[in-house]
Amino acid sequence: MSVAAYLSSNKSNAFDSRLGRVFAAFGRRCIDVFEAIAEARMHRAMIEAELYLKRYKHSSKNDDDLPVLR
Repeated sequence: MSVAAYLSSNKSNAFDSRLGRVFAAFGRRCIDVFEAIAEARMHRAMIEAELYLKRYKHSSKNDDDLPVLR
């Protein structure tokens, strides 16, 4: 094997490994984002269940339209 062939094969392997690491990091970040969204939804559902005893859905726009329970 010539030196030129050896160097070019190393560069392609290095490029492939870098590209693989970039895709792996991107995939991990996407999974982190999806998990954060799911966790936020879960927390919101728990808060709604605690505040309104599953009778109402919380809306941050205007809470004045909720009837008063006695």
